[in-house]
Order: sequence, then C-alpha cells, then structure tokens
Amino acid sequence: MGTFRLSRTASSALAALLFVALCYYFYWTEGLLWNTIFIMALGGAIVAALVALTRRPLFATVAFGSFVAVVAVTAYVKFQSLTFALHAWDFIYYARSWAAVAEWWEGRPEAVAILVAGLISLTFGSWFAWHIETPFVPRRWATLSCIVLSVFAWGAVRERGERMHMQFNFEDWHVTSFITSLVETTEAVRRGGILEAANSSGAPPFDPNWTCAPARTKRPHIIMIHQESVGPPVFFPGVTYDPIIEPLFNSFDGKLHKMNVETFGGASWISESAILLGLSSRYFGGMKDFIQFFLTGRVKESLPQVLEKCGYRNTMFYPYIFGTFGNRKFFESIGIREVYDRKSQNTDSDYARDRVYYGNALNEIGRHVASSDKPLFTYIMTMSAHWPYRYTFEPETNVPTGGPNNDPEMNEYLRRLAMVKMDLDYLKQELRTRFPNEQFLLVQYGDHHALPAAYLWGYNYETGVQDMNLPEGFPLYTTYYSVEGVNYTPPRLPALDSVDIAFVSGIFLDAARIPLPESWRERLRLMQLCEGLSWQCKQRDEILKFHRRLIDSNLMQTQ
Repeated sequence: MGTFRLSRTASSALAALLFVALCYYFYWTEGLLWNTIFIMALGGAIVAALVALTRRPLFATVAFGSFVAVVAVTAYVKFQSLTFALHAWDFIYYARSWAAVAEWWEGRPEAVAILVAGLISLTFGSWFAWHIETPFVPRRWATLSCIVLSVFAWGAVRERGERMHMQFNFEDWHVTSFITSLVETTEAVRRGGILEAANSSGAPPFDPNWTCAPARTKRPHIIMIHQESVGPPVFFPGVTYDPIIEPLFNSFDGKLHKMNVETFGGASWISESAILLGLSSRYFGGMKDFIQFFLTGRVKESLPQVLEKCGYRNTMFYPYIFGTFGNRKFFESIGIREVYDRKSQNTDSDYARDRVYYGNALNEIGRHVASSDKPLFTYIMTMSAHWPYRYTFEPETNVPTGGPNNDPEMNEYLRRLAMVKMDLDYLKQELRTRFPNEQFLLVQYGDHHALPAAYLWGYNYETGVQDMNLPEGFPLYTTYYSVEGVNYTPPRLPALDSVDIAFVSGIFLDAARIPLPESWRERLRLMQLCEGLSWQCKQRDEILKFHRRLIDSNLMQTQ
C-alpha cells in the first residue's frame, strides 16, 4: 500500500458509515424490535472486540460487514433451495461430503459467483482496510464498548425470549438465525452429536443386522395418513360444532386416543420426523427443524426400514413437488422408495381435497394387489385442513360448520374437518368395496393444531405463529392418533391417557403385528415406563440411555 494511510478522522467516519449501513440492513431484514436491537448490539460488540484486538475500527467493521454479507448470501441460496435458513451445523455436515455441497449448488452459477465474490471481499477487503489504517483506538475504550454492547445484546435476548417458532423458515432473518445457531452447534460438538444421549447405556448394543421373522399369514397392508392441521374440536373450549365429525378421531375401539405433538400451527416436518424415526424432536434441541437434513443416510431402523425388512413395498403420496423442503433424500434414505408427488399425481394445486390423494392411492393399491403378493405400506399426506382459513374451501360442498358465536376462521376450519371426515369415510368404503379379500390397517394422526385454535387463548388474526409462545404442556400440543382395521382386527391399544408422538409409530407397528426389532420393542417398553411421555419422562435417564444404544449400535449416526 506504499505510505498511504487514512487519517484517524477518515477511518472513524468510514467505519461509522459502514456500521450504520449494516444497522439499516438489520432493521429491514431481521424482524421485530428486540431481535433487531439484539443483532445490532451483538454486531457492535463483535466489532468492538475486533477493535480491542487490532485498534483498527475500519478493519473491524469491514471484516464484520464482509462476514455478514457471506452469511446472508449463503443463507439466501440455501433458503431458495430448501426453505430453511443457514445453520452453523451445516458447515460440519457438508464438510463430510463434497458431493452434497456440489449437489446443493448445482444449477446456481450466479449464486456461486456471488459467494466467491463475498469470500474475496471478506479476504481482500479486510486485508486492504488493515493496510490503509493506522492503529489508534485505545484498547480500554474498545473493551469497555464491547462489554456495554454485550450487556445490551444480553438484555435484548431476555426481552425477545427464546428463538421464535419456525424462525429458520423466515425469509429474511438469516444473520440472526445463523448466529444463534452457533450456540447449539457448540453444544452439539461438546456432547458429540446432535441427539442428546447418555455417556453410557449400561446395556449391550442393539443387533444392527436384525432380520424380520417370516410371516405365517399375509401381513395387512398399512395405510398411514398424516392429517395436516387436524385436531379434535372437543379440545377447543367454548367452540360449538356438529358432533357428526367426532368419529373422524376415534379408533376401532370407539375411543379418542390423545397424542402429544411437538409443534403448533406449522413445521409439519417435526411431526413427520418423530413418526418416521420414533424419536422426540425435543432431544435434538435447536436442531429439531433440521432432523431430516442432518440424519439423511444416517438411520438404519426407521419405521419404513423395519417394514421394508418385513417384505413391505413402501410408497408415499405427497401434496407438494417432491423435494420442495429439501427432504427427498431423507425419505429415500429411510426406505420410502416410491413417491407420488403433486406432479406425478397430476394435481394443479398444493391444496387438493383429500379425496384426490385417496383416489390416487386406491388406484395404486389396485395395481399392486393385482401384480404382487407383497404387503403394501402407503404413507399419505393430506392438505384440506391447511391454512389459510380466510376463504371458503370448495364452497360448493355442503358440510356442517360451527355455531354463530365461533370465530369465522374457526367455522371455516370446522367445515374442512367435515370434509376430512367425508373423504376418509370414502377411503374406507372404497377399500371394503374394491378389495374384499385384502386386509388393511388404517392409521392416522393429527400432525399439529391449526391457527384458529390459538385465538381461543387470546391470540388474534394479527399474531403470526412465530409470535405464539406456547409453554410446555399447553393444550394446543395435544392432537390424536387413530387405529382402524378394514377386514382386519387390530390388537388392543395402550391404556394410557395420552402418548407422545415419538411412541405412536411403535403402536402402529405393533397394531400391524410386525415382529419388532429390539430397538422398537425398547421404545414400547419406555412408553409404558414413562406413562406415554418421552420428553417429560420421569425416568429421563432411560430415554437418554436408549439414545446411546441407538448410537452405539450404529443404528443412528448423529455426528
């Protein structure tokens, strides 16, 4: 750089101007007031820490600004591909597989160019700022500023509260999401993986080479229905509804079986993961939204894999374009080999009637039983009851609604529940009529409650799901699961008041009379020991030992 040096005034002015620009960016992209204050104060504390080390304010601000730019661009590209923000664990996860990195960036040359430009800016810009600036800021003042700003950041975190529900699906909060993910990533590194587990199980590993005992008679076909946003209105205080919809939620024994879920108003993938893996997402901490990404290819005894070993052909009927949420490889890796998505089902919307998916599934069942003796596992995801509720879904369909004193959105939701029941009745009748000589186990579960239910607890139209702070054990975390047979009589269901979603897939497998591997028999033992609870189990150490046995058996890789 020769002898050129910025004056102290110019250096300070440029640093201030750049930091104001960063604050302006945070103001427009990082959400609500306290979150914005948090990221501004934290950014200032980081810059002050760098100044304390180097005594160069412009270098510190350029380095931090370049870092923000790289994070924002990388997060934006990931979000456009997977609808999830950047997480610090991504760097650990993708460092193990350059093929995964290449696949992520495939077809995005402009994004690669922007990222490379950002990295060059981070390197060259910081180097340039270093060489044109003379160190002059007293370290004591920079250190004091860092302390004061850190206190502001800490206070903003306390006012903001815990990370908002589904924050990693927000389109703009990329920098905040990434920085807050550093804490949980550090914790995961410390404990040796993303799943909380005991240091030792005190028991031998499960047999990783389990084989399914041959069936004496043909096993029932299994239809598992992910009932999107469906919950029993009997749980809604003060809401009036037509009792004609109540049988939708009952099992073959005529009872409503309560299921505790781990999300509300959205994030269906959390329920999907718990059902398919038989694990509570809460034991993954802040990474619960990323289970399907970080466990791709790292699970060996999921529900579909157990069924596959027992001779089942696994299929899925999916309402979106497959891969929309970056879950294609996860589903494939756990044994769901055939997926009929929106495109292959020839639907023109993500919000088709349940009858559309059921009709397509019935046609595939017909083709299967005509050409194969194998039992069939069919996983169907529905969409009729999905948000939004400010318009009338299929207004030409005459179904019961709610009472005049209900919120209008609640009445629209009740209309959709009536259609859900109507279409499920259609599916059951068609199974009986078309396949009188085939046995079917029909299982379903409500993945989470819908937003209008929250209005009963003081929330309103203006409150987004991310702003709803529902404490542990809140009523809106309880939906239902159901077990029925068509030409098949399931065994008795567990006599428990409610069951966590992590245990329900074990109930489903047991209802099909599948000879379970030891890891799934252990899940059912823990269900009884913990009285249906996983996360709040009084013998929590038993759950953690179970997780350790899964890891030690190489049935799950969590690093």
